[in-house]
Amino acid sequence: ASCLDESVLTGHHPEKGITALQMIAIFGITSSDHESRIVQALDLGADPHLKAASWCDHEEQLWKGSGDEKRRTVVDIEYRGKSAIGTTAQLLRDMQDNQDDNDHERWSEDIKKLRRAMSLMCRAPRRSARVSVDCGIVNLWEELRRDADSHDVTLVTAEGDVSAHRAVLVRASPVLGAMLASSMREGRQQRVEIKDTPKQSAVLFLDLLYAGTSTEDLDAQIALAALDLAHRWQAAVVLRMLEWALAAMLSDANFAVIVQAAATKGLEQLGSMCKGFANDSMAVKSKVRAGNFPPAVLNFLHGRKE
Repeated sequence: ASCLDESVLTGHHPEKGITALQMIAIFGITSSDHESRIVQALDLGADPHLKAASWCDHEEQLWKGSGDEKRRTVVDIEYRGKSAIGTTAQLLRDMQDNQDDNDHERWSEDIKKLRRAMSLMCRAPRRSARVSVDCGIVNLWEELRRDADSHDVTLVTAEGDVSAHRAVLVRASPVLGAMLASSMREGRQQRVEIKDTPKQSAVLFLDLLYAGTSTEDLDAQIALAALDLAHRWQAAVVLRMLEWALAAMLSDANFAVIVQAAATKGLEQLGSMCKGFANDSMAVKSKVRAGNFPPAVLNFLHGRKE
């Protein structure tokens, strides 16, 4: 059908178990409106990170021509355990390998379409449940954040102390909850040393934890150090906000450090947006071809495990 229905975009095909975006990106690769259909699906709520159903056993093949040409160009498509992004990335690699191994360019137009599809899907906002919050509530939490007299936990950073409420920290972070409830020094003194972290990054972490916003001057290095804290302490809400903040800061200059953080920490959301940036950046693509990134970055971008 040429019209996309929102009701069928957020689940799985009842017989094949694949997702709507897998159908559009792969089945629809020969259509003239391939890109516009992907855009429409994303706008209507299709999730490029949704994986095929656990019972999915659907597989396909694509090829060019017939006879010997078919034999030389055939590529296999497997959906189980993969999202639309994962399926597209694998098909891209297989098409490129097929061309390189057989010295032909029969997949070149399809590769262009799939690269554009990858860029669109990787840049699509990761949808999560949200509600509108009155600014008065945000102001209330910001005031609570600044009310140092009521704070009962100290974070000892590289450049000085910052403080917060124990009740807030332990509910946001199971790691801090365990530390502050233990008989160790952190539990006895209600002090947590993070001397490998700049004070500004700890402040940013707390600002986001309390109110979801910050007045701090933000750069990638400060945000990355705050990301380290959120990841170390398993503070999922703050981690998610920092992933979005870092994705918005991506540039040719800081790409390597941000994508390396995504790769080493297993941050799928940030990693996807880094791959989308890489697909659109001539400078990054040139460095990838020349192998001028650290091995962890190259392995991540090529979908290889270390």
